[in-house]
Amino acid sequence: MTEQRQVEYWDEVCEDIEKSMKNNDPTTAFSIIRRLKGGSKRLENMPVHDNSGKLLVNSKDTLKRWGEFFQETLNVVSLIDQDLLDQIHIPTLAASEEHRQNAQPSMQEIRKAVNQMKSRKAPGSDDVTVDVLKAGGEPVIRWLFKFFTDV
Repeated sequence: MTEQRQVEYWDEVCEDIEKSMKNNDPTTAFSIIRRLKGGSKRLENMPVHDNSGKLLVNSKDTLKRWGEFFQETLNVVSLIDQDLLDQIHIPTLAASEEHRQNAQPSMQEIRKAVNQMKSRKAPGSDDVTVDVLKAGGEPVIRWLFKFFTDV
């Protein structure tokens, strides 16, 4: 009896993995595999249950459920009197400061910003290192100026 249940369990696990892969959701499939293997458990990839107790194995459904959870948990009726909130003074910027902050950057400001960036650091999500920007010299500064002023 125990052996039969073990076989059924592994069949169910395999079906969950196959279902995740067929639904183009490899993240969930690999999280199930890692869980079985005993590897690190990333909470964002762990399957969760919906309100009715059904196990969610799809990443989109899991994210939707987390959204519902936080909506229910964090969006509560405020107990703070609105009149008190309305009395809070919010300082405004001086017109000159607002103009300075909204002005387009100059070539000199861009050049200074690039020079102040630390070299030999890992690239960002765009895979461009500061070293490449610095090595590009004036053509890169002009390109950055055009990029920032066209936005």
